[in-house]
Amino acid sequence: MKNFFLSLFFLSISSLLVAQIAVTLQVDMSNETVSADGVHVAGSFQSWDPAATPMTDDDMDNVYEVVLDLAAGMHEFKFINGAGWDYAEDVPPTCQVEVLGNDNRFLILSETDTEASVHVCFESCAACGMSAVRFRVDMNLESAVSPNGVHVAGNFQGWDPATTSLTDDNDDGIWEAIVPLDTAGLEGVLNFKFVNGNAWTNPNENITDEACSDGFGNRVLTISDQNMVLFGDVATGGAPCYNACGTCSTPTEVTFRVDMTTQETVSVNGVHVAGSFQGWSANATPLNDDDGDGIWEVTLGIAASDIQFKFINGNDWSGNGDGNVDNELIVGDCAAEGSDNRALTVGEEAIVYEVCYNSCESGCVENPDPADVTFRVEMTEEEVSASGVWVIGNFTSPNWQMGALQMTDDDVNGVYEITVNVSGGTTILYKFVNGDPSTGDNGVDYTEESGIQLDVDNNEITNFEVDGCGLANGFGAYNRIHERDGTPEILEAVCFNKCSTCVVSVIEQTGLVVAAYPNPFNETLTVQFDSQNEVNLIRVLDVSGREVKSLQINAGTQQLELNTSSWRSGMYTLDIRGERMSSSVLLIKQ
Repeated sequence: MKNFFLSLFFLSISSLLVAQIAVTLQVDMSNETVSADGVHVAGSFQSWDPAATPMTDDDMDNVYEVVLDLAAGMHEFKFINGAGWDYAEDVPPTCQVEVLGNDNRFLILSETDTEASVHVCFESCAACGMSAVRFRVDMNLESAVSPNGVHVAGNFQGWDPATTSLTDDNDDGIWEAIVPLDTAGLEGVLNFKFVNGNAWTNPNENITDEACSDGFGNRVLTISDQNMVLFGDVATGGAPCYNACGTCSTPTEVTFRVDMTTQETVSVNGVHVAGSFQGWSANATPLNDDDGDGIWEVTLGIAASDIQFKFINGNDWSGNGDGNVDNELIVGDCAAEGSDNRALTVGEEAIVYEVCYNSCESGCVENPDPADVTFRVEMTEEEVSASGVWVIGNFTSPNWQMGALQMTDDDVNGVYEITVNVSGGTTILYKFVNGDPSTGDNGVDYTEESGIQLDVDNNEITNFEVDGCGLANGFGAYNRIHERDGTPEILEAVCFNKCSTCVVSVIEQTGLVVAAYPNPFNETLTVQFDSQNEVNLIRVLDVSGREVKSLQINAGTQQLELNTSSWRSGMYTLDIRGERMSSSVLLIKQ
């Protein structure tokens, strides 16, 4: 059977093959109190469902396992002490997909494998009682890499230059291997060096820099943790350059500045920045405001790359923890595509990145006045949860799930609403929730709006962004968006998980029968009348109430085709007038 840890390597693969490989996943729970819900594994091979793949411990040795048939390629996964994401393990950087980024475990299967296995301690990269080191070396400055590959040799494996191979199948010049080892007898220190080949007659390192040398040309690494990573620069996560202690390239100096003057409160825990360059840690990178001008800043060395990040008013996500306020949710040109993170390309030149908190603007614009906003959602197409209907967003304290506000339906018409005094910036991001989102799991104990409409085959038909009422949130779903102006507002009642009302295309009120389709519409809108109706006027109004179109209807007219190509995307009201009655319907232009 293939030993996974001695052959672990990175591989970029475009598609998975049909052939199935028997993979045994084992996790040792000896150091954990096992949940009453059992132990599970979730991963890319089963749509990341935390409750779908249970593991068993038939021999009661505290090692839980499951055997899966997987295709060749790379698979990401995590073990879970329970059946929900709140109980997923915190995977050490040593065996993460990305050292300071994606924190899933990964398993790579080749086309020639017939079986494979993983055996690790929960929240560790080796078996319980063992240690693991991720050896890495940057070969980009070497004139050539040996056809025999790159190896590491040291006191942990008998100084054999051919035993422990590294790999670089994604061709980024960084060769690496995750090596399990027994540290007994090593006296707390690893001595090793990289070999450009697989024999001592091949070029090998001669480290002279005292920062990482043992004085004899070898690297030295103090065994300080059960799971370790070899860094050339801890701040950037860069691998050490071959034959050097530091990275091959000098990090670029990036100064982050964020203006907090429009924020009602700055957290007593300070302001932080978190991003792909530092593992998305909410409390690891503080900014300072030594001169008290409300502009917080920090200067970091970052490797040239495309990064994503956001500022945090506090030191934890979503305002969790005492004294924390919130984190940014970015909308606009400075946001990464399909995400609410900031995006920045770091090159070789120093950068000063200065913005207003939660904005793409370099300077802060005074916020609108605090004002009441009434949120309304129609639940007539849903079975309402016993715990009620709630609204979550960036306007609550704390924001989103932990600051959820319960809505009411006092007149029992299926429309739930709540009025909230909103302060701060102009952009409100929010969504409605069927059930109390402060406890339990989404999709089980409550259901958040996804902003996605599916057909009977679960194919996406449309979403909040396409329909004009929301934006992608970076997690595969969509948030609603509203720009407030500092005056009291009552928002249109919308159908749960839709941009429109629950019934929008046909009016059958007070004797009028009119159909308007398609809805949402694009270039053309068809309005169809019952010939018995007394309709004599239709008007189309935009979201601000401005008249876009007005037409007198002749008796006997059965259908109109309206050219809407010049209309802007958004919501419109079709106002129907008769001799003795009137009505209206909400429409969406895509």
